[in-house]
Amino acid sequence: MKSPNLQPALSPIQREILVGGMLGDLSIYRAKLTHNARLYVQQGAVHTEYLNHLYSVFQNLCSSGPKLSVYLDKRNNTTYEALRFNTRSLPCFNYYRELFYPEGIKIVPANIEELLTVRGLAYWAMDDGYKDRGNFRFATESFSRDDVLLLLEILKNNFSLDCSLNTVKSNQYRIYVKTNSMIQFRALVSPYFFPSMLYKLQ
Repeated sequence: MKSPNLQPALSPIQREILVGGMLGDLSIYRAKLTHNARLYVQQGAVHTEYLNHLYSVFQNLCSSGPKLSVYLDKRNNTTYEALRFNTRSLPCFNYYRELFYPEGIKIVPANIEELLTVRGLAYWAMDDGYKDRGNFRFATESFSRDDVLLLLEILKNNFSLDCSLNTVKSNQYRIYVKTNSMIQFRALVSPYFFPSMLYKLQ
């Protein structure tokens, strides 16, 4: 009798990193409702070391390694390089696809307070945060105002961080970690930061 074909599951660390990365630039695609979902990861070539690190995290779920792509930005007629990889299409990603894309557009899940850990916060910061005159901002422009306000609440409740909502345009918002919380923020996330990304905290 053959053993059942067991599908791989996400480890606890993979789940934490996935949730944090999904608040940034990580994506989960599903070609059809009848298909399993897959994780897609891309970083500019300047962050090759970090992308290779992310690949090492999810390598057991991938069929091939990172690939280099060259893109043409028609706005200024310049090319730029990016590295990307994707996992296999697997049932373990279906839950997160439905959670983050209930209507096909990425949102902040209502239960993010239960999902976002300190490790996840660090990967969100590495993936989609940047230094701003000694402080820190999260680039959350792709989320709605209500979603960003929810994230502000979680940053306060889960991590005791004092942050504010900054309006970029009439319908785009960023999260700003206030000066009085920077010591706490650095202490929380720096143990999980990949070395090549530590410049974002300095």
